[in-house]
Amino acid sequence: MNPVQSLLNQDNYIIPVVVHVLYNNDDQNISNDRIYSQIETLNNDYNALNADLENVPSNFINVVGNVGLTFCLVQSDLNGNPFSGINRVFTNVNSFQGFSDDMKDSDQGGVDAWDTNNYLNIWVCNLSGNTLGFATMPGSVDQELDGVVIDYEYFGVNLNATNPYNLGRTATHEVGHFFNLEHTFYGSCNDLDGCDDTPEISSPTYGCPDITQESCQSINMTMNYMDYANDACMYMFTICQAEIMIDALLTLRPNLATNSGCDVSLSDLKQSNIEIYPNPVSDLLFIKTQNQMVLFFDIYGRNVLSKYFYNNSSVDVSSLRAGTYFVSINNQLYQFIKY
Repeated sequence: MNPVQSLLNQDNYIIPVVVHVLYNNDDQNISNDRIYSQIETLNNDYNALNADLENVPSNFINVVGNVGLTFCLVQSDLNGNPFSGINRVFTNVNSFQGFSDDMKDSDQGGVDAWDTNNYLNIWVCNLSGNTLGFATMPGSVDQELDGVVIDYEYFGVNLNATNPYNLGRTATHEVGHFFNLEHTFYGSCNDLDGCDDTPEISSPTYGCPDITQESCQSINMTMNYMDYANDACMYMFTICQAEIMIDALLTLRPNLATNSGCDVSLSDLKQSNIEIYPNPVSDLLFIKTQNQMVLFFDIYGRNVLSKYFYNNSSVDVSSLRAGTYFVSINNQLYQFIKY
């Protein structure tokens, strides 16, 4: 069992997301599956549920942080109509300049943000140069420009095209900025990232370095999401980073924590024709549903697992402790017993 998968925040906050896909050709119009894979990656990374967390070296295992954020594509549009959470817009612009805001402006070939106080807006488009993505930190820009931008090639799990940035960690990194995190190398050996549990590091990390690499008289935390390592070689936040992000959510972006666009409440338990079996279950749980992000909660309302289901697929729940759990599908909860 992953040594830190038992780390659970008492509170888990659900963040409503709208993904704006700006495309000039078919390649840029990425599939729903790519988008779903990105949401799943964010949910795993922000809840310490990523499989590669087991690679955290022993000297950092005690500072691994579970942020407790769950990301959900919004279920309705601004008029209350059913919506996929994916806003596809054709543009005459083939490539947007990296770090510009044109993709956020319909007059410049982009698409205007949804209310940024209530939604995390993510723009996916073709960025010029070597820009993988960028994000705005709280209070750093005008409200209509607030959000995250990711180049279409680096959004989601894209194993065939963009190695070594093909596992969705660009968005994990940029969403960290959105919730007020600095780079771990900010300030070099002066340690200006605001966290005592991220060792000073003299410069950005690239590639997949030896985990014993040192600078500033300490071992580098090269696997931190807020560095620049390859996607396959970054796999942790720290406790301090988790605290900074939750504080930013509650004090600087408070509406995101209370928007009901993706709200999941244990009081919403309903009956339905969705099949969940076997129940009780010991290892493989099968859920008969169609193309849905499925969230798993314990009896305290804590998110313990996230998975995107393609039609009738299964999930291994053997690592969960025995007890009662709830599955959230389309904001409805269904109960199962793990033994």
